[in-house]
Amino acid sequence: MWFLNGGEATTGSGYGMRVEPLSVRLANDPDPSKLFVSGIHGDPGTPLLRAYLGDPILVRALVGSANEVHTWHVTGHWFPMERYAKDAMPRSTVHLVIGERYDPAIPAAGGPQKQAGDYLYYSGRASHFAEGSWGLFRVFDELQGNLKPLPGREQIQKSAPSVCPADAPVKTFNVSAIDQQIRYHDGAPGVMEVDLERKMVFGNEQGKMYVLDGDRGRVKAGEVKPSPLTLHVNVGDCLKINLKNDMAKERAGFHVDMMAFDPKDSFGANVGNNPGDQTVGPGQSKTYTYYAHPEYGELAALIQDWGNVVENSRNGLFGSIIVGPKGSRYRDPVTGDDLTMKSSWRADVLVDRTIPGNENRKNYRDFSLMFQDEDNIVGVSFMPYIQQVAGITAVNYRSEPIAWRMENGCDIPEVFACVKAGDTLATPLLQAHVGDPVTIHVLGAFSEQVQLFTVDGHEWPHEPYMQGADQVSTMEFGGSEVINAHLTGGAGGPNKVAGDYLWKNQRPAFANAGQWGLFKVLPVDDQRIKPLLPQIPPSKTAERPFGKAKASKTSMKTKK
Repeated sequence: MWFLNGGEATTGSGYGMRVEPLSVRLANDPDPSKLFVSGIHGDPGTPLLRAYLGDPILVRALVGSANEVHTWHVTGHWFPMERYAKDAMPRSTVHLVIGERYDPAIPAAGGPQKQAGDYLYYSGRASHFAEGSWGLFRVFDELQGNLKPLPGREQIQKSAPSVCPADAPVKTFNVSAIDQQIRYHDGAPGVMEVDLERKMVFGNEQGKMYVLDGDRGRVKAGEVKPSPLTLHVNVGDCLKINLKNDMAKERAGFHVDMMAFDPKDSFGANVGNNPGDQTVGPGQSKTYTYYAHPEYGELAALIQDWGNVVENSRNGLFGSIIVGPKGSRYRDPVTGDDLTMKSSWRADVLVDRTIPGNENRKNYRDFSLMFQDEDNIVGVSFMPYIQQVAGITAVNYRSEPIAWRMENGCDIPEVFACVKAGDTLATPLLQAHVGDPVTIHVLGAFSEQVQLFTVDGHEWPHEPYMQGADQVSTMEFGGSEVINAHLTGGAGGPNKVAGDYLWKNQRPAFANAGQWGLFKVLPVDDQRIKPLLPQIPPSKTAERPFGKAKASKTSMKTKK
């Protein structure tokens, strides 16, 4: 499978010298919820991947010619980055650049759910996807006359009778897709001009979001700030999503990556030859079923809308499902409220150590950061060279632009600590006691670029479950890609140093556009957050690391 793009600066991507532009399909039928239906448009001209249920799959991904970094994503399946390592973390997306190759080795067609049907593969970069970088992965559970079985696999497997085991715990969430104006920064103007007559955007009147029905009224009333839906479940849970479309015009779907689902019922998108309509129109409802399969394990799963993939995701219709250890409970780190059936980007994970396999697990702080950008020109090598990011650039619907802080009296040397632009940042504030185990999930929710995530003063293993894995302090991710960063040594790093650290996009233009925030590592007796319950085995912490060192107040303002 070749990745090619060339010609003009922002066009030309495809697979195997073939493309399937979304614009051509929309001209044939303008309903975006039916963009991928083969009964209307026929199968795409891009390579059609075909296999029988359970077949091992090896994809040869090579970048033949490119100006930009590509991502390759497959739905309903996973592959290890370390192909021959049994402890490698499952992934569904890989990014590649010119001259690079990678061989995603998918263990079994039909995924952990063992379900035949049509799945998608595509580029996670929005413009490349729209240009035609997508295709079908068709899995059969009946013998086909034009597809020979692999030697030794002449007996064709049948699809599993259900996705969830009969004894799996069931969690049911009532979710609505709503129209919601989103302000990415309360103080900044709606737009700010950057270079070459382009603009950064800090208000979206066409905003859309998923919200729990119990939170809908408070969001609409402005009592709570909009935040991407973030649900918490455990390995082995069966998840029921009752989705209601409360948007005025658009159709809605609910697709979850890296969880088991039946593509003929709960894909959340209308794809290939899969039967029925898996999206819902305004006022309609549908129930989707997912299973937190042990084969995927503990990770972050990206929620995406495919009712109108052309516009809805750009406008905020995305979220995440965080999968924790079996039997865990979830708690708000500030209020102590139970979050087990609520939405929150931050949570304390309280592990049930009575469950076999959890005996030595520690409670930990869990954070989810959903990155969003839409500038597909910045960084491209043509003149005049663009240096500043335009459009929406946010994390969890929030942004803290450096230009706005400078306009409000902050000098460059103090721009990350200045209170003249306000004593509280718009972007998510991460807090933990020194030594606390910490996991940060970074998701490329909607993206035109490959980004770089870093936490100053900290590092994490590239492969969290492999002994001796390389430690990294910065990691790349693209559209639809996820990082699960388990901080080595916990909050404060191996040396257990309390204080304020930066998390940010390491690409300067995107950090300047607002993708940065604070990670406050607090002394163990600080009362701003609840302590993690007694750890078994106990965490090693320094109550007063390096003498009298203390973290600053949650507010950036210093009392005189």
